[in-house]
Amino acid sequence: MRNAVIAVVAIVVLAVLGYVGWSYWSVQQAAVKWEGQVPEILSEKIEKEGDVANIELTSRIDAPVPDVFAAFHRPERTPELVEEIKQAKVVASDDNKKTVEFHLTTLGQLQVMTVDLSYAKDGKSVGIKTVEGAIDIDGVYELSPSPDGKKTLVTYRAKQKNKLPLPIPANVERSAIKEQFANLMKAIKKDLAGETKQGSLAPRRLRVAA
Repeated sequence: MRNAVIAVVAIVVLAVLGYVGWSYWSVQQAAVKWEGQVPEILSEKIEKEGDVANIELTSRIDAPVPDVFAAFHRPERTPELVEEIKQAKVVASDDNKKTVEFHLTTLGQLQVMTVDLSYAKDGKSVGIKTVEGAIDIDGVYELSPSPDGKKTLVTYRAKQKNKLPLPIPANVERSAIKEQFANLMKAIKKDLAGETKQGSLAPRRLRVAA
């Protein structure tokens, strides 16, 4: 009887180790496609200080700042626009802030996190701060107009810390950060174009006044 119990325990342990190993391998493979230049990212700077990542990413959106700021006001629409965002539920909101529960896949792994999105009164920045989740994020999306006012430079600056019990390889963490930013930029561009993730056109939304 004892030998049978030991055998069952050994099988369970091997199965768990096998799953962990497979998950680690799949994450590593998914991270590869985010190495190097990404179309939605103009520039990138991700540096680690201990367990904190200091992030600066930029992207260009071919729309005026007020329109881009208005798109940031519609996080609940992102699941309609990119496959990786499965759910974006607004759990609280007022004129200057939305608390949103996101279900999204990053490097093929499902994450659930709740964040506060804070909207500056001048319409030129959006803050983001984790309320609940395995990743602590404290950052801001800054919106700068082009000289002719027809385009917007989005600069994302943030500090991010993983609360997972196991260390994450630097290349995997960097790829995950880039993927999340790139997917958000895709969603905003599709929102402004009136698209859905299937590529069809949706009704244009009214601009939110700054």
